[in-house]
Amino acid sequence: MPSAEYTQVEHPFLKQLQALGWTTLEGDTDVPYLTERESFKDVLLKGRLRAALRRINPGPDGQPWMEDPHLDQAGGILERLGQHGLLPSNKAATHFLLKGTTLEGPDGEPRTVQYIDFEHPEGNDFLAINQFRVWPQWGTDHRGSIIPDIVLFVNGIPLVVVEAKCPDLENPLTEAITQLLRYSNQREDVSAGTDIVSAGTGGEPEGAEQLFHYAQLTVATCMETARVGTAGAQYRHYLEWKDPYPATSADVARGLGLTEDRLKSQHILVAGMLHPVHLLDIVRCFTLFTEVDGREVKIVPRYQQVRAVYKAVARLQTGKTKTEDGEFDRRGGIIWHTQGSGKSLSMVFLVRKMRTLPVLRRFKIVVVTDRTKLEKQLAGTAILTGEPLQRAKTVRKLKDLLREPGAGLVFGMIQKAQDRAQRRSVQAQAAKWGTLNSSEEILLLVDEAHRSHTNTLHANLEDALPHCAMIGFTGTPIFEEDKKPTHEIFGPFIDTYTLRESQDDGATVPILYEGRKMMGNVEQRERLDVAFQETFWEYTGEEREAIKRKYATTGDVLEAGQLIAAKARDMLRHYVTTVMPNGFKAQITAVSRLAAARYQTALEGALPDLVAEMEALAAAPAEVRQASDLAPALPYVKRVRRLRFVTVVSGTHNDPPLIKRWTSAHRQELAVEDFKKPFDPVKGEGFTAIIVVQNMLLTGFDAPVEQALYIDRPMQGYELLQAIARVNRTYTHKEAGLVVDYFGLARYVKEALDVYTVGERQGAFRSIVEQLPRLEARYRRVMELFAGQDIDDVEACVHLLRDARLRAQFTVALRDFLQTLDTVLPRPQALPYVDDAQRLGLIRALARNRYRDEQLAIAGAEAKVRQLIDAHVIGQGIALIPPSRRLISWPPTLKSTWAHCPHLAPRLPKWNSRPGTTSASTTRKTPSTIANSANTWKISSSALPITGRPRWRP
Repeated sequence: MPSAEYTQVEHPFLKQLQALGWTTLEGDTDVPYLTERESFKDVLLKGRLRAALRRINPGPDGQPWMEDPHLDQAGGILERLGQHGLLPSNKAATHFLLKGTTLEGPDGEPRTVQYIDFEHPEGNDFLAINQFRVWPQWGTDHRGSIIPDIVLFVNGIPLVVVEAKCPDLENPLTEAITQLLRYSNQREDVSAGTDIVSAGTGGEPEGAEQLFHYAQLTVATCMETARVGTAGAQYRHYLEWKDPYPATSADVARGLGLTEDRLKSQHILVAGMLHPVHLLDIVRCFTLFTEVDGREVKIVPRYQQVRAVYKAVARLQTGKTKTEDGEFDRRGGIIWHTQGSGKSLSMVFLVRKMRTLPVLRRFKIVVVTDRTKLEKQLAGTAILTGEPLQRAKTVRKLKDLLREPGAGLVFGMIQKAQDRAQRRSVQAQAAKWGTLNSSEEILLLVDEAHRSHTNTLHANLEDALPHCAMIGFTGTPIFEEDKKPTHEIFGPFIDTYTLRESQDDGATVPILYEGRKMMGNVEQRERLDVAFQETFWEYTGEEREAIKRKYATTGDVLEAGQLIAAKARDMLRHYVTTVMPNGFKAQITAVSRLAAARYQTALEGALPDLVAEMEALAAAPAEVRQASDLAPALPYVKRVRRLRFVTVVSGTHNDPPLIKRWTSAHRQELAVEDFKKPFDPVKGEGFTAIIVVQNMLLTGFDAPVEQALYIDRPMQGYELLQAIARVNRTYTHKEAGLVVDYFGLARYVKEALDVYTVGERQGAFRSIVEQLPRLEARYRRVMELFAGQDIDDVEACVHLLRDARLRAQFTVALRDFLQTLDTVLPRPQALPYVDDAQRLGLIRALARNRYRDEQLAIAGAEAKVRQLIDAHVIGQGIALIPPSRRLISWPPTLKSTWAHCPHLAPRLPKWNSRPGTTSASTTRKTPSTIANSANTWKISSSALPITGRPRWRP
């Protein structure tokens, strides 16, 4: 009588395969020739392989040419792969499956021999055999033999191994995966000398590894749940295939004669992955080998990656070009896949898929990123497409590569979209490149499309490639009201994969939030409050409170050495008791580079005291040890002694020694490399436990061993979500990531998650057809106010604005113009207006400064334009004044205040003159920042250009 496993799982699996076009063969565990083999040690079906080789490799005349010697030679190449272990053998087999081999033809000329005909799937042989017994190579009888439930062969080559388990078992999936690991000699702490990290027993292998030299997919199923992995995969790597795309769940149910609500995980996986066409496509376009944490691994796709690539390819083939549409190129859009879901690999998969399609094979693909490390990661992986990589290290090289006709694969940094000379000159930031290549067969692939692509740099790229298609990849698209929504730049969403979906799939781990508050105390607070009152004595009480609310910052408080030391002690204690015992690492993000460096110093200072406390506690009675909060860390005293802490920050030429020591790129690379490794006392590596940063390593940084992020600075929106996603990568025994908040971001965390865990958002281009005439009209309206006057003569224009009525007209006209300019940016149609917008902004700033006219503020302009103009103004040496209407006199008691509060360590006053003033040089150091954190005030100082009396500036 058939077992429940066969009737409920194995047989339905085979029946579904038959419906998809597979031939099935009942296996036999006693007689090898019943499964078309001479011996149970054979895993290749040589008869089917030889027949397929003759059939799919015709000669120039279309007739078979391969004779027995050729067939022996081609088959022998595959048979001799198992000499170097599982993963190297699997990599070699995959190479031959994709590229074939070269043999000498009857005419003496070399001919390529393919093992699989990817161009014509119907020409291949698809066979599924159940109960497929295999003897290990070292075996002499049934001892050590394995019997996978189902093996799928293409042209006699075993590409898929399936292990089925009865759903009634307590942990059927775990048992199925364990069995697959045993079959392939990959069980940890069992097999010695395998590719998987193993304690090893030194005994014989326990499986028949040769079967898995060729396997591209390994499947564990119990019908209710089915998961897929590959050679080298451990338990955490096996994931469900939840979407049969391009088929729908309704299609699958209809084909099986079921209602949609009765579909099981196994049905979806078989339909989505094991349809003959889909399987060959996965092998050809979605399988690769790459290095992770210093170790080579094999990657097979997740369902959302395949779905996104198929959708992108369909849009590239069917969407209208800009010429056809009349306004936009509609062949692109956004692929929004949450952080940690493999966006970089999706880009490579897309390139590989495009290169298999004649209509897309001709495209020049330009990969754009804004991070050097990610560029290296993508470049190294993209080489797997087999296409020469053209890397643009200079602006001139990038332009040259873009000009070249024809196909190609180009990598460029977004920062290279402007010359160094242009970056030094604010006036030239918007300098146009002009058209470099007007071909429609160009695709811009933009990584992290939510950043660096909402300004003139992106406009330059569009201007240079006016008819290109664009696809943006992002984990956190911009939706904020004051920024250009990502979908308005790249077009509608192609595919979405949300944070919640990723967690449900097990592709990322959940993130837990913990708020911790460290109250800061500043001595002589009363004196500081008095000083504040005297400083702003001309303001009403209501105005003074408004200043505190609106302009007080927390930066100086968060840099305070004593407060950082207290927080560092708390963080270290939390880390060694909560995170370290499971072998995980952590990051700290601080408010500034100085704060980051101080954190590192404080951690090193706190470590000896903590070790001493742990050693004393270890000698205490058991009840004392158990009652201590340090109890979880006590078994790891030796590890705690060896912990290392590093800071990773960017550098400038004039950095003080405390910061400069942490800005070396080589030193940072070594630290990050050690951080990613597990604690290893034997090798003496992996003891870099905490990395302290300001902004670096908060985006695009993948370290699965990292579990905790300690936040001590303001963050919100997509920046916050990107940061906390550093801890959501999967890792052995890692059940969740942990965000420990010392700043009070609970509300912002919730808001960010609310925005980025919603379902698919429907975005589309905002038409600019009607905006261009409006932009031109509003531009002319501003310029007409200076009729007869060249705006390059800034002083003359500012002089004209002495008239209050003209200033009022200028305010309204400029604001309308800038708002419309923001709507059009970053499209290249905005570039002709940018230079004049910056010049008008400079005129506005000078007029506001001279005439003390608050209506000249540009708060109504959007963020991009404000930033553009502010950068230009500051580049001219003009200080932006605050929105206060009064001047403030220097309080006589302020100088004595510093004497009472030496721990605040203010910088000494400097004396210089304000640009453009003819009065005596009277610039002084004034209080410019008042910080309020935990009911604590601190005053810092900075130099402000003044005439006679200091002014308040935020």
